[in-house]
Amino acid sequence: MTDISATAGVLPRAAADKAARTRLAYLDGWRGLSIALVLIGHFFPVPGINLGVLGVEFFFVLSGRLMGEILFIERFPLKKFFKRRFSRIYPALLVFVVAAMVGLSGTFIAFKWKAAVTALTFTYNYAGILVNRAGALDHIWSLAIEEHSYVILALISVVVSGRTNVVRLLVALSLLAMANGAISYWVLGMDYETSYWRTDVHIASILLSAAICLLKADGRLPAFLKNRHVALAAAAGAVLLFLDPVPTPVHYLLGVPLLALAVNALDFAGGYLTGLLSSRPMVMLGLWSYSLYLWQQPFYKFVYDHDVAPIPMLAAVFACALASYYLVEKPARGWLNRNW
Repeated sequence: MTDISATAGVLPRAAADKAARTRLAYLDGWRGLSIALVLIGHFFPVPGINLGVLGVEFFFVLSGRLMGEILFIERFPLKKFFKRRFSRIYPALLVFVVAAMVGLSGTFIAFKWKAAVTALTFTYNYAGILVNRAGALDHIWSLAIEEHSYVILALISVVVSGRTNVVRLLVALSLLAMANGAISYWVLGMDYETSYWRTDVHIASILLSAAICLLKADGRLPAFLKNRHVALAAAAGAVLLFLDPVPTPVHYLLGVPLLALAVNALDFAGGYLTGLLSSRPMVMLGLWSYSLYLWQQPFYKFVYDHDVAPIPMLAAVFACALASYYLVEKPARGWLNRNW
């Protein structure tokens, strides 16, 4: 599928709008698949693979693709970009952290204001390693990496001129980050969290996907990667590389590049894949995914650490997440985008 921005002046407006809606639908569906993997991995774990970890990688490569399109192809104004990111992320995060700190008081996963501050300042991925862990906030490490990547990619969009130079830099930084993770884990003997919660390691997932996105936009992807079956084959290969017998660094050295290719190759995929991702259940999961991701963590800890039945806990996740989406996330984002 040709990039929408390149065809808007050629296709009739109605056709272009329809193509854009279809494209957005299957990307929302990819986001829905990501949160589905996280929820299955946390509440109904599958032996032999950590679907929660895999789901986070699905999120990361999608972010890389979207940031590549927004910052380097559409050249979205940075002031407006950061306002949109803030309105999308922060109101729901603030409500979650405050509500969790109050609601979990007296439980085994209670946390205090210092941990809350690290979550709200997007420093938890380092503070959780070096200073203090708070189980109910452990998932904030991934949000911190996302926010850090927004800043880094925005800086690159300002400082580096020329699409080719941008791609070279993104690939170089990705390779350095992946090597950093492998050395931390294999050579220095660090555990998973100490190695892969760090932005200087895990940002590779986002940067590499952004680089592939730009290569695709410039028509520089090899022709064989534009095959309609590549997205599914690459995603399947990535899942296999995330199986437990495979060493952790290999997940990120080989599995993540395949996922980054998969999410960018969706534009060339046949209707069997994009149709599934564009289905209403997947799209709705995608729309709710951020609130679901925020609220699943404390309930998951009760299942994982205290063997509480998973089904009522998952039901509670959806109840809290839907309340968050419709009462906080969606109205706050709309109000801020209109008035700020």
